[in-house]
Amino acid sequence: MILLDIKEVYTAINSDQRVRQLVKTAPLNIIERMQVKHFDSKQFILHQGEQYQSTYLLVKGRVKVFLSSPSGKQVVLDVYDAGMFLGEQEAIINRPYSASIINITPITVLAIRNTDFVEWSQRDHRFADQLISNLSAQIYHLTKRMERYSMHSALQQIGLFLLNCADEHILITRERITYEVDTSYRNINRVLKRLADLEVIRIDHATIKITDCQTLRKIVETED
Repeated sequence: MILLDIKEVYTAINSDQRVRQLVKTAPLNIIERMQVKHFDSKQFILHQGEQYQSTYLLVKGRVKVFLSSPSGKQVVLDVYDAGMFLGEQEAIINRPYSASIINITPITVLAIRNTDFVEWSQRDHRFADQLISNLSAQIYHLTKRMERYSMHSALQQIGLFLLNCADEHILITRERITYEVDTSYRNINRVLKRLADLEVIRIDHATIKITDCQTLRKIVETED
């Protein structure tokens, strides 16, 4: 049984290049205690304000990181894919989760006991350097997102996201937009209809294509 478990762990590690690089120099005894877990969509939930005994390394799939208010309003902080840790900051400082997490697709994770994760970061200096770099990138990304949320209108947020997707050749869907802007689904539809009426985007069911980047950029820049 132990041999089968460790084989599954190594299969998970080797299934993604980013995960493989993160675990490359991990102590063997810590790898041996990792567990592979699979979850269907919306079955993996970690609640803001709760404390958990494991840190998770996302191997496959995507999760949404968000804040919830007592009234039920949500603010999405980020969407993570393979190679991202979940709960690493809380494990290091031994605190409850500062945000909630739910998987938006089926996922595979490596579950690592918090004590093992902290030991790993202390013993593996290469990994510690990567961890600092990753956390710094997350803070930078979060700061830019909060700037967008607080200083830009819904139209500007959506426009900037559409332009960024076009620059990086990322498929644009309504679902992706809901994770990137701080406004209601109804308002997203209203803005998209306005942009479609202006003929700067074309909506094909759930997929959105920019038809006039130059005009869209002008709209974003001149929006009050």
